[in-house]
Amino acid sequence: MYTATDLTNVEEAIRAIIAGEREVSMTMDGKSATYTDANLKDLQSLRTEIINDIAINAGTCSLRTYAKQGGRGA
Repeated sequence: MYTATDLTNVEEAIRAIIAGEREVSMTMDGKSATYTDANLKDLQSLRTEIINDIAINAGTCSLRTYAKQGGRGA
């Protein structure tokens, strides 16, 4: 389960890469990872996954709604 802090960290990493930083390091769930501009799409996908996970766990998006929308969340 992801947290709002995870979402903030990923969004900051995305902004840093877009702003021109060559490498961005972050830690989530006790694991460190380094991302570059080549990983931007991976970070954006991770951001979407985190948003969906938080919504489902907060009860703002049911699994049925999530599945109906093709996995795009509420």
